[in-house]
Amino acid sequence: MLFISAIIDYTSETATRIVERIKDGDKHLKEKFIKDYIPFILNIVSGFYSSKMVDLKSSDEYSVGLMAFNEAIERFDISRSRSFLKFAEMVIKKRMIDYFRKTSSIGRKEIPFSYFSSNNESEFEKRINMADIEQESSSYEFICEIRDFSKQLESFGLNIVNLPDYMPKHKDSRQMCMDIAKKIIENKSILNKLKTKKYIQMKELSKIIDVHPKTVERNRAFIICLCILFDNDYMNFKTYLSKIF
Repeated sequence: MLFISAIIDYTSETATRIVERIKDGDKHLKEKFIKDYIPFILNIVSGFYSSKMVDLKSSDEYSVGLMAFNEAIERFDISRSRSFLKFAEMVIKKRMIDYFRKTSSIGRKEIPFSYFSSNNESEFEKRINMADIEQESSSYEFICEIRDFSKQLESFGLNIVNLPDYMPKHKDSRQMCMDIAKKIIENKSILNKLKTKKYIQMKELSKIIDVHPKTVERNRAFIICLCILFDNDYMNFKTYLSKIF
């Protein structure tokens, strides 16, 4: 977990959560959000060139990328896509391809004909998401997810670096904790109490699970970790945890 402890201070909220705040009416946040993610935009735009441009920020392509990122913010629908950055990457790439179509400048970097073979956006999105699964967008989101998860753990007096110590050694015990966490997530009263009061409401929980309170208390830290994971959209972090655990 040394890798995680080294990057948890990188940023605060996930991009998806920030975009939700913007769409809820926090317009002042939008300008800062776009500015913070300029490296992300530049990374995608630069991928259309075989060699690094000296001053990419002064190019028309960079302007296309900025407008596409803004478009992604306006169009993002969490009910259709759980990761804003993956969606933004798709929109930027599509607008870049549209730009190269119009300017006939695609000779600067070869773009596969498969990207042009369909005007159907859903098909395009599938191609983008299936290719380059370890792309930079996932890295950005991964870092944001870890930082957000760490911040929530700290509110319970827990530390992300100690995550392996919180997890039970036996598979059956881990599964039991997962089942308990899911029950908590499904019960709004117990979940709200956990979020606001920072404790598991055992009296209510005992009505819906058949587990001794001492067992729950012994595995409290891991159950809380799971509740936070289940209650948030940590797609990349969940994938990472599934590999190391």
